[in-house]
Amino acid sequence: MKPEMTILFWWLLFAGTHIIGSSVPVRTRLIRALGLRGFKGLYTVVALATFVPLFYVYFANKHAGTALFNPGEGLRLVAQGLMLLAFVVLAQGLATPSPLTTQAEMTGAFPDRARGIQRITRHPLNLGFALFGLAHCLANPNASDWIFFGGFVVYAVISALHQDRRTWATGPDAVRQFQEQTSFVPFAAILFGQQRLALREFSQSALWASVALFFVVRHFHGRLFGGLEG
Repeated sequence: MKPEMTILFWWLLFAGTHIIGSSVPVRTRLIRALGLRGFKGLYTVVALATFVPLFYVYFANKHAGTALFNPGEGLRLVAQGLMLLAFVVLAQGLATPSPLTTQAEMTGAFPDRARGIQRITRHPLNLGFALFGLAHCLANPNASDWIFFGGFVVYAVISALHQDRRTWATGPDAVRQFQEQTSFVPFAAILFGQQRLALREFSQSALWASVALFFVVRHFHGRLFGGLEG
């Protein structure tokens, strides 16, 4: 099997088990049998058992396959800008409690309204991973790179839509209210007057930490991953 197809296989296995495992019928039966904590534990084990091989296969075959284009210095600069944005968005998402997270479901503590980055999109972590994938697609032209990094973009969108449907069907009123007041598409809720851009609600510590982490990763990228293009 070609490296590109092997990478695609593991992406489909990871995404398929993730989506099917969290679908309402399967999830409900597993929670009934294992309890919520048991289900979360099994879900994590299956995710790691498919995601770790995906990473291993890609890094054993990175830059394999046909070169789809020749990335110039301009594209590489755009990719770095997108990566900086990805770090910032991910950090803000992690720093802002959300009613859609496992922690909220486990504790029953659902935030009563959107704050900070959630006013832009209710799925900041998915947006961050999509930006990560897009940035690396721009800097890496080979087929295996595009399948691996493009998978982050595709999966970020699919998993966010899937989570919206599941939490709308099974979540408490606080979750549905949160979904009604926020948007899946970045900035849509602000453009339609449902939210406002409240920059003061953004975590300053998360902002500076994400910027610092970006430059640290950028500095060591060559040693860790074989260069800024990889």
